Amino acid sequence: MIQFLFQGGHGSHGPRAQALANITPGSRYGDIDITKASAIPGLHTLTFWGHGDSGKLCGKSPNEIHTIIKAWKRVNGGLKTIEILTCNSRHASGGDSFANKLKSQFGMLSGTGGLTLKALPVTVTGKMNAWSILLAETVHNSWVYNTAPGANDSLLMQANSLIQFTTNDTGGMVSFRGDIASPSQRNGKESSQ
Repeated sequence: MIQFLFQGGHGSHGPRAQALANITPGSRYGDIDITKASAIPGLHTLTFWGHGDSGKLCGKSPNEIHTIIKAWKRVNGGLKTIEILTCNSRHASGGDSFANKLKSQFGMLSGTGGLTLKALPVTVTGKMNAWSILLAETVHNSWVYNTAPGANDSLLMQANSLIQFTTNDTGGMVSFRGDIASPSQRNGKESSQ
């Protein structure tokens, strides 16, 4: 079983976490600021989903996320995996990534011994001066992870435009309506404008 903890207040992460939980039998989801650690039979994975960068995840520092993880681990001995679903958790423009900062706090004496931390992949150029975004679409339950290098996120935003928009017959850009992960829909044959 998976417990999803999402960043609330935006209207976007809650429905995405719910959609993902709905296709994972027995899973639960809740706002990270409201859902308190509780014993859940069979809980093996705690997944965080919200805005992220090298310093914060769901508006919280690595220390704050570590405290939340410890509380869940304390009442769920079968908890084995922590997952981070967010933009930029593995990238940094200087220093270390959020995922590395969090992982450095794991260990037997920290209350998080035996846990595995999983995060989305690093871009092919490595963690430094790179950016990433997880695009999620709840109508078709599709997700696309996009990365790009750069001193800022301008190349990433250009790449995102290729996913989030399509060109109409007059050459104008319109929002893509379809399964963002489906090549057959991306080529325009099945998308409706």
